Amino acid sequence: MNIDMHGHVVVPEILRSEAHPESWRPVITREPNGWQVVSNDRFRNGPIPKEILEWPKIIENLDATKVDIMAVCPAPFLFFYYLDGPVGLEACQIQNDAIASAAAQYPDRLVGLGIVPLQDTGLAIKELERIGGDLQFPGIEIRSNVNGAYLGEGQFRPFWEAVEALDLFVFVHPDQPIIGHEKLTEYYLINLVGNPIETTRSIADVVFGGVLEAFPKLKLCFAHAGGTVPFIRGRFEHGYNVRPEPKVKISRPPSEYIKLLYFDTITHWEPALEFLVDTVGADKIVVGSDYPFDMGPAEPVRFVEGTPGISEADKKKILGETAAKLLKLKL
Repeated sequence: MNIDMHGHVVVPEILRSEAHPESWRPVITREPNGWQVVSNDRFRNGPIPKEILEWPKIIENLDATKVDIMAVCPAPFLFFYYLDGPVGLEACQIQNDAIASAAAQYPDRLVGLGIVPLQDTGLAIKELERIGGDLQFPGIEIRSNVNGAYLGEGQFRPFWEAVEALDLFVFVHPDQPIIGHEKLTEYYLINLVGNPIETTRSIADVVFGGVLEAFPKLKLCFAHAGGTVPFIRGRFEHGYNVRPEPKVKISRPPSEYIKLLYFDTITHWEPALEFLVDTVGADKIVVGSDYPFDMGPAEPVRFVEGTPGISEADKKKILGETAAKLLKLKL
């Protein structure tokens, strides 16, 4: 069973219409080649090469890429953290309900991951409880920062407490990189460089900010193979050993917390995936496609299958066994 833990959609229910003319709602335009552009009064994203809107076509892509099940969530630009809390909650609920409906229509192919209005911690917890209760989702997806606030900040402690109590899986996706943003405007560096740095900064905040010390049962997975963290893990460790600053909020070396994390396979290079397996272990890695965006691998399953330095037993863990546990699937 091949499981893609990193897929995105735009649900039709969230689109702007005569009945729902709010300017925050997105519209989708299609180019002559079929690619899509998603935009509203604040962002424009695209062109997107694969189908992001129509469920039957999304299922067709799963078939073509050997994906049996996809964990699906709105794209990060549709989390709407910039809206006022109540409006943000409405936007989340519309999308969560639509994904729940699609997962019920395709129960053998789709698993829903919910979203919450993290700009308002109280409302986020309220929707989190509905996600884990009424909707019966196994997890959620959140962004790497919330309007500039990283995930280790004190305002999110009640949220993390609720996540751990509900035993929900959390997928963390970078968006709107903060560090060096003004220097990343050329050559698509906002994605090529900015997103890995953003993921690294977010993991550092979770580790050094004491989130995993306070809530060690959290199941957090970071997109794009964890940014640069697997490579600079030793630097984190060395800094902890020789400097006082990294010890302010944690009592153990950073490696003790990093080993609790999960990562997807989006490395774009077989030796990098082999290094990731050697560094964190195959049981901490899940398949990611970043569907339907062009910065994801076109063939995420075949990428893992074709990586020579990974054993067949480890490939099975990566392709589905670990994901099935995180999504609470009975295979």
